[in-house]
Amino acid sequence: MNPVSSFVVSQFTNPSGEVVFRVSGWLDGQRVRKNFATRAEAHAERHALEILQTHAENVRRAVTRLTDVQLHEAEAVFLRLSGRDRSLSFYVDFALSNYREPAHENPLAEAIAEYVVAKKREYEQGQLSISQFERIRRDLKRLEKHFPGATVSEMTAKCQGTAKPYQLGTGSK
Repeated sequence: MNPVSSFVVSQFTNPSGEVVFRVSGWLDGQRVRKNFATRAEAHAERHALEILQTHAENVRRAVTRLTDVQLHEAEAVFLRLSGRDRSLSFYVDFALSNYREPAHENPLAEAIAEYVVAKKREYEQGQLSISQFERIRRDLKRLEKHFPGATVSEMTAKCQGTAKPYQLGTGSK
């Protein structure tokens, strides 16, 4: 990642015929143009101006192995974590130790069918009343209708992101 300098060193001939090295660019909305006798002096001034500009922008330059996409994502994550007591490492460690990828993406319709079969078996064994069994089946039909094509791993307690929140057991959408 090569940063683009906003200051340029160029060879310039004064009206008097003297050859100088000019540093030019913009700093805080002001045009900067300075002449130096040697190229080394001009480059030193250019670096000093770039440092001033970096401080003015409240941006720090650093060499990193991250790609631009990774760097932007890291900055976005740090913005989301501002004001919290824990570090990014804490949250990453927590996710790595607690999150499990689903073994396979089980479709919601398939999971509902399996669950209804299990509840039917409980009803037949006398562990559920007919009204409980019917209520479970009716609620799960509505759930399946409300989230067609969804997988079980996409389901959350709130089911955020849906146009109409779904609440089990209330009979409302």
